[in-house]
Amino acid sequence: MRKAPVDKDGRYYNPWAEEGGRSFLDFLKWRLSRNLWSAEKKRPYDFAVTRPDFASLNSTEGNWFVWLGHSTVLMRVNGKTIITDPVFWDVNFLVKRKTPFPIEPLLLPKIDFVLISHGHYDHLNTKTIEFLKEKHDPFFITGPGYGAYFKSLGITRHASLNWSEEYVTDSVSITSLPVQHWSKRTLSDSNRMLWCSFLIEHSGKRYYWIGDSGYFSGFRDIGLKYGPIDIVFAPIGAYEPRWFMKENHMDPEETLKTARDLNARTLVPIHWGTFDLSDEPLPQPIRKLKEAHSKNPHPDLTILPHGGSLRD
Repeated sequence: MRKAPVDKDGRYYNPWAEEGGRSFLDFLKWRLSRNLWSAEKKRPYDFAVTRPDFASLNSTEGNWFVWLGHSTVLMRVNGKTIITDPVFWDVNFLVKRKTPFPIEPLLLPKIDFVLISHGHYDHLNTKTIEFLKEKHDPFFITGPGYGAYFKSLGITRHASLNWSEEYVTDSVSITSLPVQHWSKRTLSDSNRMLWCSFLIEHSGKRYYWIGDSGYFSGFRDIGLKYGPIDIVFAPIGAYEPRWFMKENHMDPEETLKTARDLNARTLVPIHWGTFDLSDEPLPQPIRKLKEAHSKNPHPDLTILPHGGSLRD
């Protein structure tokens, strides 16, 4: 548990990764190779979408959580409303939502904090960030390297947390923790923005949100230092083909292993069913997660529909 390492060019890197990351040639090899699930991907699918009832959620005491698709989780923790990697619309003209956003964004409750895991366009969406700035004026928390981006949008309410650094308020504490991933938004900024996950704590409760990551040994270290975790929100999609995705995206079996490494009480899967980003069919991650969990039902598994909620 230490700050992220930086190479001689000032770029962040994963100290646990066996490889230095995939090249553009690897990307081309993937895109030009045959998809083993191409026939299944052509089948129609329709995921359940639930319209969240925020009035009902706010009518009782305690913390609540709503999954809004992909890595976007809206949570109320000790009276503060936090949203993670908010993406309310399509990413761009190529990456469009396969499952609609569960509610009109104007109907979202007042948001206090926005947590950003990394700079990829399906996690850091400028249209959504501008909307939140105008309608909510929240406080943004990221890893280092995002200052120029937020300055270009006129955003000054922003804190940069390196791994293991903490932002403390009178209501919650938010700690940046390592994951194994990468970042890039332009041709020249590869790994200039640090990728991270966030632990949200108050009154002995611990909620851990992993926006995007490959499986790595650091999850055991996080579990030893910060566990047990009450609820972990962890990604399960965009993992095929494994030779290309394994370093940066967990498959469902690895997500379960991560939850056990963290000594988590409850696992809530995210990063599935919203955008089609890889070779596997969109329904496959949940199916594989259920199969793996049935063989060893620990920790508790809560699968939310888009817009679904849970309380704690």
